Amino acid sequence: MASLLTKKIDSIRSSGDKQPAHNGADPDSPPDLTTRARVRRRPIYLAIGVALVVVAVIGMLAAVSAMRATTDVLVLARDVQQGQIIESKDLTVKTVNVDADLGALSAGERGRVIGMSAGTRLPAGTVLMPAAVTDQVVPGEGLTMVGITVGYPHLPSEAILPGDMIRVVDTPREGDDPPVTGPINTKAQVYSTTTIAEAGETTLNLLVPEAEANWVAARAATKRVSIVLDNRVR
Repeated sequence: MASLLTKKIDSIRSSGDKQPAHNGADPDSPPDLTTRARVRRRPIYLAIGVALVVVAVIGMLAAVSAMRATTDVLVLARDVQQGQIIESKDLTVKTVNVDADLGALSAGERGRVIGMSAGTRLPAGTVLMPAAVTDQVVPGEGLTMVGITVGYPHLPSEAILPGDMIRVVDTPREGDDPPVTGPINTKAQVYSTTTIAEAGETTLNLLVPEAEANWVAARAATKRVSIVLDNRVR
């Protein structure tokens, strides 16, 4: 009896010393957090990706909208010379991208532009900018406009255009010896020109310094002047 009781007690002690199974895991080791962290990170990455796609789509839509935004600007329908008064038939309208107008005069300013004068030579197709037209009175202060008529032999073969800088040069009489010293001359700017084909002459309206206007007018009346075209680089 005592022997049987002793065996039973030993059996209970033996079973108490056995450790419970943990499916191969060490019960004293800390829990594995890697899997949980990955599970938490995936929704964050997904949200960031969705946000980037939304931003890209919004940017693309904004760019397309900007490209489609247009405005109407004034354009020269034909060549306009410097000093020429701008008329309605000189203007047309062109639709351009808003970013491309660069401050051009809008179609709504057509009425204001008509009657102004071209500040420089404007070829057909030129988008009209505010600086290209002026309402200033010509001639300006310190200048005088003098009209002279010059025969073709005393003009360059290159056409003289409004805006050109020229020199009006005093020439000797036909058959005289060439001058020993430099001839008298004065600088001028061409305001407008008129060709008289049947006479082989061209009339030039010149802007000259006020103090030299009398000399230019008197010398031109003798037909003893030649026109020299200066550098056209502005």
